Amino acid sequence: MDKNNLTPEESFNIINKAISNYKKNYKESAKIFLLWGWILSLASFSNFIILKILHNKEAYELMGLYSLGNWVVFGIIGFVILFFMDRKINKDKKVYSHLDSYIKKLWTVAAASFFIAIILCFKLGIAPPPIMLLIAGIATTTSGLLIKFRPMIIGGMSFFIFSIATTFVSNEYIALIVGVAIICGYLIPGYLLKYAKEL
Repeated sequence: MDKNNLTPEESFNIINKAISNYKKNYKESAKIFLLWGWILSLASFSNFIILKILHNKEAYELMGLYSLGNWVVFGIIGFVILFFMDRKINKDKKVYSHLDSYIKKLWTVAAASFFIAIILCFKLGIAPPPIMLLIAGIATTTSGLLIKFRPMIIGGMSFFIFSIATTFVSNEYIALIVGVAIICGYLIPGYLLKYAKEL
């Protein structure tokens, strides 16, 4: 078919197919939100259990070590799964856009910010969750605004509220708040995005 001699109907079909594929890219990104939603919520709730057990045994000196180990294990599992998932998503992707590139860069910068924030928090002796939830809120809300998906915008904004909430509870209960924040910010919008008929 000569691209210079397309009928209006053929042009319209090509445009509709491109838009459909473009929307499918963002529905595919729901898998990444669900991956991190499950990984981080499980890490949060298991961290709560670990801290509660150690607190009851009055093994306070082990809390930081076990808590860090818990997050590292879940983080490694998440990144390994993400590596293979990202390869499959990119292989199956039909349409590439500047917006795809922008969102990928946004989350790369957010991931770097998470690592830097962890180092700063340990150096300054403050709990990381309020800062982590704030960064997650910025990246998630921005992603929702870019793809014009209201549940993701609301989920991202909920991170801001939970970020403030973590400053009002004791250490072991912060993990519970983080778990609930992840459910509201990643899992619920992720499932709504996955099953959305239209963006």
